[in-house]
Amino acid sequence: MNAPHAKPSIPAIGRTLGVFKHRPFLLFWIGACISNVGNWTENAAQSWAVTSQTVGDPHQGLFVEILQFADFCPVLLLALVAGVISDRMNRRTLLIVLQTSAWALGAGLAVAAYLGKATPWVVIVFTFLEGIVWALNGPVFQAVVPSLVPRDQLHRAIALNSVQFNMARLCGPMLAAGIIGVAGVAGAFTLNACTFLPLLIVLLFYIPNIPKPPGVKASSMSEDIREGLSFVWKHAGTKRLSIMGLIFMFLSAPLQGLLPVMAQSVLKGGPGLFGMMLSAIGLGSILGAFALSYIPSYYPRHHLIPLSMCAFAVIGLVFSYSTVPALSLFILVGIGVSWLLSLNPSNTANQLLATDANRGRVISVMLLAQQGGTPLGHLFAGFLTHYMSPQWVLRLMLGTLLVIMPVFLLRREPAIDSMPRRRQGKLTLGQAIWEAITAASHRPAYPGEVCVESKNEVKQS
Repeated sequence: MNAPHAKPSIPAIGRTLGVFKHRPFLLFWIGACISNVGNWTENAAQSWAVTSQTVGDPHQGLFVEILQFADFCPVLLLALVAGVISDRMNRRTLLIVLQTSAWALGAGLAVAAYLGKATPWVVIVFTFLEGIVWALNGPVFQAVVPSLVPRDQLHRAIALNSVQFNMARLCGPMLAAGIIGVAGVAGAFTLNACTFLPLLIVLLFYIPNIPKPPGVKASSMSEDIREGLSFVWKHAGTKRLSIMGLIFMFLSAPLQGLLPVMAQSVLKGGPGLFGMMLSAIGLGSILGAFALSYIPSYYPRHHLIPLSMCAFAVIGLVFSYSTVPALSLFILVGIGVSWLLSLNPSNTANQLLATDANRGRVISVMLLAQQGGTPLGHLFAGFLTHYMSPQWVLRLMLGTLLVIMPVFLLRREPAIDSMPRRRQGKLTLGQAIWEAITAASHRPAYPGEVCVESKNEVKQS
């Protein structure tokens, strides 16, 4: 993989899987995977509970989008605070407290469902409370990973975390569809509560103590938040990642938020089809995670990220025109691939640009941009459903994404890869597009051949 033009090979995947030789990371990965299976099972059941109870209601689309807003809204309120807490506290202890809280809420929702009290608004309230826990959990969960693996294997560990998350995304909705058909949404909520236990056991007995990061100064919460924001804004790489993440998540939000409505109203399916649609995105994300092993090592993230976001917009627009379930599932696999290739490299770049002392805060700003843009996108999409069909909501927002992202692709930010900004020789539009897609100027030159990058590019002052 390191040699120019080397063909993808088994060792490329082998090097990624080799991260599992670090036992704490392996156990953490397994526990997180089981827990995420439950989370995705509950997520699908929540969406179906609200959708099925609002059939015939002209505000059905709004209800579904309010549910999604309730899930992600806490990130807007708490992400920056969560980053400071992650940098100040023992991260293992904090994770144990948060996972226990999430388990209690999941069990409470299951009890409500068994008692017949899980109305749309009850589900939305529980979803909001769980969102608070996940908002606090996000920065510390990601910040723990660098303490479990060597720095030179961090990008592989992050890729494997994406694999487990999307394996859960694949299995959870399918489990939800089967369980809902047999035991109703209460059964799916119960399964979720049970899946917290393996991760809690791993955190309690197998993960080493993770003390407060060195270099953290005693200061006020507001000062810590300002310091984190200042770092992200002044560093060109983290600044560009945050801006792209916010725009991407806002404009892509309805693709998942309106999925149950598309399944029921457009594709004329039930919970089984909805579960398969979520699983198709999960399958695509798994394929995308392994595809990262085959991308040449010279291909930079500041090309890959905006290019993948453009691909996501195109594939999403195609999906909006599909009325055939089988074709829609196939398209959703492609959406999952482009989704993973958009966000996983963004998260890896962000982790590598952060320091141990400010990692939680830098991650929290990225999560605020990404997951904060999501509820706003859901709310906006829900508003649009009053005036147009779900298909046209998708076309409007994804079409806007397709207009914006090529600008970032053509005006790239090399600081994402800790590279200096350079200026190429004058290129035609066609040449600029070709360079944006292929990153040919970054390709290592053959012996005796002058690299295009060194011949045509000069450093800017």
